[in-house]
Amino acid sequence: MPKAATSARPSTRRSSRLNNQDPTAAQAAETTSMRLRRTRTARRSTRITPSELIRREMNLELRELEVKRKSDELDERSRSLSRKEDEAATILSQIATRQSKSILDDLEEHFTCPLCFEIMAQPFSLNPGACGHSFCALCILRHFFSRLHKACGGWHESVDCPMCRSLLVITPDRVPRLDITFPFVPNRTAAAMCEAMIEKLAQSSAGSHLVVKREESEGNWPPGSEWDMEWGRKKGRSKEEEELEVANSDLACWREGGKLRAEWLKRDREGKKEMQVLLTCWTTFRSQDFVDLKQRLGV
Repeated sequence: MPKAATSARPSTRRSSRLNNQDPTAAQAAETTSMRLRRTRTARRSTRITPSELIRREMNLELRELEVKRKSDELDERSRSLSRKEDEAATILSQIATRQSKSILDDLEEHFTCPLCFEIMAQPFSLNPGACGHSFCALCILRHFFSRLHKACGGWHESVDCPMCRSLLVITPDRVPRLDITFPFVPNRTAAAMCEAMIEKLAQSSAGSHLVVKREESEGNWPPGSEWDMEWGRKKGRSKEEEELEVANSDLACWREGGKLRAEWLKRDREGKKEMQVLLTCWTTFRSQDFVDLKQRLGV
C-alpha cells in the first residue's frame, strides 16, 4: 500500500506541471511539430524515381541537340553573311574600277597630246584661228623653239602647226613686240577637264582591289592545257575579271603616288612655269634670251 501511493505521486506532479504550462508555448510546440511532420512528408514526396531520372536525362539531351542545331544555323548564317559582304565588296570594287577605266579612256581619247602621245599637261593652242589644235605646253614650246637659229637668235622660216600646217604669226625681231604676236593661247577648258579627271583617278579606287575567288569544287588543271590557257576561266577567273585586273594595274599608276601621275604633275608645273616666263617677257625678250630659253628646254 505505501508503494502504490509513492508511484502515483510523480504522475500527479507531471500532469500538474502540464496543466500549469503557458498555452502560448504549448501552441508553438505543436506548430513546430506539425512543420517537422510536413517537411518529412515533402522530402518523401520529392524523391526522384529511376524512370523519372531517365526521362529528365533524355529531355536534357534533346535540349542540347536543339541548342547545337541552332548554334550551327547561326554559324552558317554568319558565314553566308560574310560571303555576301565579300561579294558586295568585290562588286563595288569592280564598279569603281570600271568608272576609273572609263575616265582614263576618255582622257586618252580626247586629251592626248599629238606630239608626246601622253595626257596633255598645261594644254595650249596655237594663235592662228584657223588651227585650234592643242598640245602640252612643253611640247609646243620645244616645237616652236626647234626652228630658232642659235647663231642669231631669230626665226628665219615660218613656224607652222605640226598637225594642220597652219602658219603661226611671225615673231618680230624688234622690241618691244606687241602682245598679239604671242603665238600661244591657253586652252583653259581642256586644262580644267584634265585636272578634274586626273584628280578623280587619284581619289577613286584608292583602296579598292579586285578580289578574284576560286570555287573549292574546281580541281587543278595541268599547266599548258586548253583549260589552263583560256583566260584562266577554269581556274575560277573569268575574262571580265582578267580585264578588270589588268585595268586595275594600269589605274594604279594614276593613283596618289603613282608613277604616271607624278610625271604628269611634273610636266604640268614645268610647262606652266616656262610658258608664264615667256608670256611675261615676250615684249622685251631679245635674241640671247630666246637662245637661253631654247637651251633650257633641251631642244
